[in-house]
Amino acid sequence: MNLKTNILNAAFLTSALLAAPAAAGMRGDHVATEQQTRAAGNAPIEGIRQLNPAAVEVLFTDGRRMTLDFYGPNIFRMFLDPQGGIVRDPAAEPEAQILVDEPRRAAGELEIEQKEGSVAVATEAVRVAFDKATGRFSVTDLRRGEVVAESLGAAAFEPRQSSIALKERADEYFYGGGVQNGRFSHKGQSIRIVNTNQWTDGGVASPTPFYWSTAGYGIMWYTFAPGLYDFGASEAGTVRLTHDTDYLDLFVMVDRTPVELLNDFYQLTGNPVLLPKFGFYEGHLNAYNRDYWAETEDGSGILFEDGKRYKESQQDNGGVRESLNGEADNYQFSARAVIDRYAAHDMPLGWILPNDGYGAGYGQTGTLDGNIENLRQLGEFARERGVEIGLWTQSDLHPKEGVDALLQRDIVKEVRDAGVRVLKTDVAWVGAGYSFGLNGVADVGRIMPYYGNDARPFIISLDGWAGTQRYASIWSGDQTGGDWEYIRFHIPTYIGSGLSGQPNISSDMDGIFGGRNIPVNVRDFQWKTFTPMQLNMDGWGANPKYPHILGEPAASINRWYLKLKSEFMPYTYSIAREAVDGKPMIRAMFLDDPNPYTLGTATRYQFLYGPYVLVAPVYRNTQADDKGNDRRDGIYLPEGNWIDFFTGDLYTGGCIVNNFDAPLWKLPVFIRQGAILPMTVPHNNAARMNREVRTYEFYPAGHSEFTEYDDDGVTEAYRRGESARTRIVSDLEGDNLTIRVDPTEGSFEGMVAEKATRLRINVTQRPGKITARIGGRNVKLSEARTREEYAQGVNVWYYDAAPEMNRFATTGSEIADLHVVKNPVVRVRLEPTDVTRNAVELKMKGYVYAPADPMLESIGALEAPRAAIAETDTEAYTLTPSWEEVPGADGYEIEFDGMRYTMIRDTRLRFEDLRPESDYTFRIRAVNASGASPWSTLAARTKSDPLEFAIRGLSGETSCPNQGGQGIARLFNFDESDTWHTRWSERAVPFDLVIDLHSINTLDRFDYLPRQDAGNGTLGRGRVFTSMDRTNWTEAGTFEWKGAETKSFRFAEQPTARYIRIEVEEAVGGYGSGRELYVFRVPGSESYLPGDINQDRRIDENDLTSYMNYTGLRRGDGDFEGYISKGDLNTNGLIDAYDISAVATRLDGGGNGHGEGLEAQLRCGRDGRDPRLGPRAEERERPELRPALRPAAAGVCRHRGPRARADAQLHRRPAPYQRREGPLPDLRERRRTGDGRGRRRTARDPLPRPQGLCLRPAADRRAAGGQAHEPGGILTPPGRRYDAGGVSGDPEAPLRLPGRNSVRRGGGPAGPRARFAGRRGTARAPPLAAPEAASGIGVEKKGEEAGFKRKKIIFAPV
Repeated sequence: MNLKTNILNAAFLTSALLAAPAAAGMRGDHVATEQQTRAAGNAPIEGIRQLNPAAVEVLFTDGRRMTLDFYGPNIFRMFLDPQGGIVRDPAAEPEAQILVDEPRRAAGELEIEQKEGSVAVATEAVRVAFDKATGRFSVTDLRRGEVVAESLGAAAFEPRQSSIALKERADEYFYGGGVQNGRFSHKGQSIRIVNTNQWTDGGVASPTPFYWSTAGYGIMWYTFAPGLYDFGASEAGTVRLTHDTDYLDLFVMVDRTPVELLNDFYQLTGNPVLLPKFGFYEGHLNAYNRDYWAETEDGSGILFEDGKRYKESQQDNGGVRESLNGEADNYQFSARAVIDRYAAHDMPLGWILPNDGYGAGYGQTGTLDGNIENLRQLGEFARERGVEIGLWTQSDLHPKEGVDALLQRDIVKEVRDAGVRVLKTDVAWVGAGYSFGLNGVADVGRIMPYYGNDARPFIISLDGWAGTQRYASIWSGDQTGGDWEYIRFHIPTYIGSGLSGQPNISSDMDGIFGGRNIPVNVRDFQWKTFTPMQLNMDGWGANPKYPHILGEPAASINRWYLKLKSEFMPYTYSIAREAVDGKPMIRAMFLDDPNPYTLGTATRYQFLYGPYVLVAPVYRNTQADDKGNDRRDGIYLPEGNWIDFFTGDLYTGGCIVNNFDAPLWKLPVFIRQGAILPMTVPHNNAARMNREVRTYEFYPAGHSEFTEYDDDGVTEAYRRGESARTRIVSDLEGDNLTIRVDPTEGSFEGMVAEKATRLRINVTQRPGKITARIGGRNVKLSEARTREEYAQGVNVWYYDAAPEMNRFATTGSEIADLHVVKNPVVRVRLEPTDVTRNAVELKMKGYVYAPADPMLESIGALEAPRAAIAETDTEAYTLTPSWEEVPGADGYEIEFDGMRYTMIRDTRLRFEDLRPESDYTFRIRAVNASGASPWSTLAARTKSDPLEFAIRGLSGETSCPNQGGQGIARLFNFDESDTWHTRWSERAVPFDLVIDLHSINTLDRFDYLPRQDAGNGTLGRGRVFTSMDRTNWTEAGTFEWKGAETKSFRFAEQPTARYIRIEVEEAVGGYGSGRELYVFRVPGSESYLPGDINQDRRIDENDLTSYMNYTGLRRGDGDFEGYISKGDLNTNGLIDAYDISAVATRLDGGGNGHGEGLEAQLRCGRDGRDPRLGPRAEERERPELRPALRPAAAGVCRHRGPRARADAQLHRRPAPYQRREGPLPDLRERRRTGDGRGRRRTARDPLPRPQGLCLRPAADRRAAGGQAHEPGGILTPPGRRYDAGGVSGDPEAPLRLPGRNSVRRGGGPAGPRARFAGRRGTARAPPLAAPEAASGIGVEKKGEEAGFKRKKIIFAPV
């Protein structure tokens, strides 16, 4: 008797009560049709034929056809529709264009190869080969003779899902995926290609369905559908790529370098835009046309220029209404006042957005044309001061019938008449989908040049996709400032965006909310000096968002760095142009220095800004004092020499610098020796830049060169080649330095050809002779003796022995007394010349750059440090060696994992990102000016994984509805980057959360990880219960929590249970949310898998056989006690039909609905069943059995399918209670008594049963009154008892399992058919509900946010 026969005979549940048609009450995508099942199979390949000069077809024996279409010699498209559809563009509503108009290049001649076991097609660059029997394919780069990608099998298809699996190399790394918050290197990780509307660490703001590998290939899925890319996270050695489409359509790109692969992506989807010059300066965003400002008398509110404090309200509070132009005696509340305010504080400002949608508008005249005129007047005022204007878009771009004039939009008139040059889209606008957003930015991208006199669009968007980069820059979403986390996760986010083909990325300065923490505010301004854009998102939280608003020392330091950003503009603009078809502006360290240390995540908190500037932001409090002065650890310096930008100190690369001094004013910035930096004098916006002078700063070493790029900075003419390039060369041989600035090539309208040249040469001592030539003629240089003489001279040079870096502090402030002096600089001023015709050359003899080592001063022999790693310094992922101070030592060095950690002045150093339960060895020595001590060696082993005893495979249900796309499954997926949330805008508290462990455990504790901002939904107070059967509950205790840190609930009695129920009585905002909930068993205890009677940590046919052998065994029988008793799942002292059916159902795939249990979770296949069971013979023999055996055959294995579908899946699992149809009732209604007052449910009150399978015939439900147990026969999961004749009324009747003939299709014995009550997957979040998703601000929020402008509050809070 085979296994299926056993199941049919023993587990009547499968054939009797589950015999209803699978489609009843279910989503169609949960059942695989015969055609879809065939498509998912591995039909052999029978041949290959040429379709046209650039494409071939791979022919399968089952009639399927795969198209390989070459878009160039190294790029091909792979298309396969198992339903027989032809090549087509991806479906979207509205339609949108991912590819550029002309994505193709000549592919050349295709060579087709047909062999007995394989077929192949090749160009001069790439060969694609398929194994006929298995469908596996490989991609070979013929230029290198290397296989760059190899599949593990044929493409796989499920309803609404397609996937491919590739081999992962041990030394292979992966990048891309768009704006993946907090990540850029994805080896061993999985990333989601979907906007998660979660704008903190782990969220995804603007996904891109493109990634590339260091093996030399890239893949872009040609779709708008969500996806999941797993780079060895689930299975080492396997890259699994999945999208929610029912056909395969992707592009494969083959090239050697990252830049080449990025350009392949750009060939298909378009090169990134070059931002207009004004876009690189700070922008200010708020609304100035809606709110009222009332004076306060209690000291609260915002202080204005008139010395009074005011509070803002969207409703008329008797105060002064704001406007754009301040024409109604309201100037200090106007947009014009903002521009003046920046000027008054001498703060750079490049652009301003005077509205933010959401009911603000930009005029109060009562007509659209009148409002456009109001906007035009502001634009004229702003442009006179060098500031451009733009608009915030959360509604339509074009006029619509029936819309009030205040809210009307006409992008054509805004651009043509008012001079709008910036557009920022918000999630409430693009939230309708990626294609909607892509169409929107494309629309503006066409309108702005056409109606704006060839104006270059400056578009800032959210919810980007492949192709967005050719129109718009990206903004990372709404976050809360004032917290180190805000800086920390943004650094790798920016790096990863550039590696995904979107180099133009930005975020709010110190967040849109919060931000009163001066150290965090200052540090954010500092590191974003070396990023493309800065957005000051004002007016949304309690704190105004100006660079000066926090007073001193923040105002002085922020001004310093904003001015520094303006000084770097020529260098910034040059690397921005390079990013259009080269390396991104913000560069991962491995792009210039690839090695095992940089390819992974070790350097995720630093980056190169172009080729010469290394930035290591201060992203956390390491050893800060009360003023924010700190140190920075873990700065990796590549090979070569690096110079501290602010002091001139020299560092030798190839090491990791620690204990680097970072006082509040100082950002760790290092300049690569050999650098050439085009610079300019400080200024406040692009219109104020001096175009008649060019400045170059040099850090000479060997031979180096740099090409400066320039164009008009405001129009699209650069796309037509109207631009200029200047090559600058530096050659140092010995102490002889030669600098040459070649004639500028190219031109553009408005270009100034007659320019003076300024050179800054970093030295450490006065040079010898200096000579210069301009246009081939000698120029007599004279030495200036003072700064004043130099400033007034021409063809002069000056040895500046002590350059002052702190030049912009507020007069009278503490920072004004700070002197920051760097290394000496030789400054040269040369006469104006026609730079398009004349080269400039300078020669210096006696060049020296040899600063004293600032750290090594002591002399004398040193002893080896006495080092150890204490138990308290040993964790699962970190080790902290410590040692005794060595007399005479200036510092210490550590060798670890092939790297040298240097400049250590403390006597301990923490090492992070280690592997649990792994052995590590360290070597430590002391150093001073005389040399180094002998090495001390110590070894340590990390502790076990903190999640070692966390129970996996959990599922949960709530008594309240959850938000679409943020289902409860996210709370148990061991992924702290996503979030569960109850339905937005619908109060959930009080509600119950019931957790099914899917195994029996001795419980130790559970850890709850709330939202990182402790925002809406953070659980606050409640009670916890446990149960074995989900009917009888025992209270375990109560909890009361506050804040964002991880919360723990300990089970004092360490109960043994399968279920946990959390009654939530209070939560922030009345919602429920969380990043993760881990349930831990007692260390050393074992999880018991229900039905694993053989206790081999799996459920298989052996368990079923054992159950059959021990059927009828009772407590008290000799063989019952021991392991057999664990098979008594309903704890009734008897191995009965209930216990047997549990195993039979699991073996048939019905028990994996929630990723259930240990071994089964690891082994379940794509249809949720154990793949070792082989084909379903019964289904082939008896088709009528298919719906009975496979009501949920597709997608039931949660960890293999998309999470959204797993949330919506119907699950069959045995349970000792009747399930009911429909959603869970609202607890507020359920807990109400006849007198209208709420009552607390006792621990034994029955919990409303979850939706899903109705396991009892309807007649019995009526008779039983909904009770879980009733007398008579043997209790089975459907709640029926059976004797030899069928239904029994005798509780002592002997057990007889009904045979196949006693089962009626459509129901249990003598009962109507069991029905499925399926949950439908929720749709995409309503676009107008999304803005509050990340902010955590709701109408209930109190404290510092109360009473201030919260523009999104009119929509559904989250």
